[in-house]
Amino acid sequence: MPKLKCKVEQCIYNYDWLCAKNYIDVDGPTARCKNDTCCKSYEPKDENSTHFEFATLGGITPNIMTEVYCDATNCVFEKGQRCYADRIEIKNVSGNLHENGAKSQNVDITNCQTFESIDD
Repeated sequence: MPKLKCKVEQCIYNYDWLCAKNYIDVDGPTARCKNDTCCKSYEPKDENSTHFEFATLGGITPNIMTEVYCDATNCVFEKGQRCYADRIEIKNVSGNLHENGAKSQNVDITNCQTFESIDD
């Protein structure tokens, strides 16, 4: 499992730059660069959001090590749909969120800053 740093402050799972989800999915089956990837586990926060994947009661906090499932098959760190990088960073990018082929306007999207193409 890679060490995960999440720079997506508006994600419901972001907790002190760590991911509170048990695992994340990185998408990008045709990716040739970082901007072609995204964190499919991203869920935007709103005023009614709560951290529903974990509890802060009893001192439970997110772990720096997170399971990363990866569909970016052109990345040097992807093997068998898993990420084998030592560390991974997910970052905000402005643009449209593509979900099942549909575009949602004015939604922040993410990308995997760790992506390195096998073609380079």
